Amino acid sequence: MADKGQSSKKVTKIKAIAIFLLVVLASIVMPAVADEVDDLISDLKYGTPDVRSDSAKALGNINDTRAVDPLIEALKDVEWTVRSRAALALGRIGDQKAVDPLIEATEDDVRFVRSSAIGALGRIGDKKAVDPLIESLKDDDNWFRSSAAMALGRIGDKKAVDPLIEALKDDEQIVRSSAAMALGRIGDKKAVDPLIDALKDEHQWVRKDAAIALGLIGDTRAVDPLIEALKDEDEYVRSRASTALGKIDDPRAVDPLINALGDEDIGVRWRAASALGEIGDPRAVDSLIEVLKDENSEVREAAAEALKKIQAE
Repeated sequence: MADKGQSSKKVTKIKAIAIFLLVVLASIVMPAVADEVDDLISDLKYGTPDVRSDSAKALGNINDTRAVDPLIEALKDVEWTVRSRAALALGRIGDQKAVDPLIEATEDDVRFVRSSAIGALGRIGDKKAVDPLIESLKDDDNWFRSSAAMALGRIGDKKAVDPLIEALKDDEQIVRSSAAMALGRIGDKKAVDPLIDALKDEHQWVRKDAAIALGLIGDTRAVDPLIEALKDEDEYVRSRASTALGKIDDPRAVDPLINALGDEDIGVRWRAASALGEIGDPRAVDSLIEVLKDENSEVREAAAEALKKIQAE
């Protein structure tokens, strides 16, 4: 019994020492971080343009809310690089206090600052930004319109669905692609038919992003159009259509996906095998076993994983 008592006291003593060491370590580290933030804030205010720019970026990486007010002030810096990095940093920190200043920064004279402010608003996700961002979809700058579409997708407010559907008709491919992805993120089924139309877009990146979006929404109306997209001339479209069909999980896709296991592109074969695993239909077993002989190891692994999933059904 005495041995047990001594052992218990020894454990208690070790725990006490460990806690003491943690407290000491915290007292060393925390002031160091605090000093670093204070130094960076000082550099942001008084440094050279390069120093101010680097300080804004570093403050965003540290993610300390004490930097919010200085970074908001930096949105008015004379150097556009500082303003741009300050906007990005505010987006990383995510404090709602920055929303109104960032909305104001979307009217900056420099496109990179405007895009950074829009991206930051998307990261923060405050619905107060939705109306200004919808208005930004009409801007003359295509990069700006694209950034606004992506930000609206991140915020996820359904108020943006109709304007984003309209943006699927934009003259610029980058805007149409961003609008498609944004609609997929929001997930409103009102976007299904317009996204099906986008599967026939003249640009392959728009078709690819439309396929991804349809998979995210998961509406069975997209199954037949996505099966047709498995024949697209572009391998990325075929690949993303395969994944989308797996997400929708409709038995109509099984035979077309089995055919896609013989596609000339590795990515298409890999995604088709994975999709068949998601659907879990036993009809795919023999074909997946055959794919275990594929020349590419990633395709073989995808087929093996798919077979495990089907067996577990």
